[in-house]
Amino acid sequence: MTPLVLSQIADLGSAVAHLIKSQLTADGTVHAAANQIVVSISRFEVEHRLGNLLQQIYRSVDQHFPVRKEHLSLIIRDAEGVYENCFKIWKSVT
Repeated sequence: MTPLVLSQIADLGSAVAHLIKSQLTADGTVHAAANQIVVSISRFEVEHRLGNLLQQIYRSVDQHFPVRKEHLSLIIRDAEGVYENCFKIWKSVT
């Protein structure tokens, strides 16, 4: 993988992480490293709103970044460390 491609992945990951953080209604943290985005929210939010949150994230990413050249890994975990859920944000079909 060339540095340019790695830079593009990191930029997409950072941009998606910023988008998720701006739309996160609950107190939580969002971190990005290369093609991995980690969202930490309360245990209550994971137990009761995970499905809605995931739909909101997918919809926002598709709306703001319709063309994606790489897959992103999305990890949603609770702040207490009980739950950790991994999802993919697939690259767009060209």
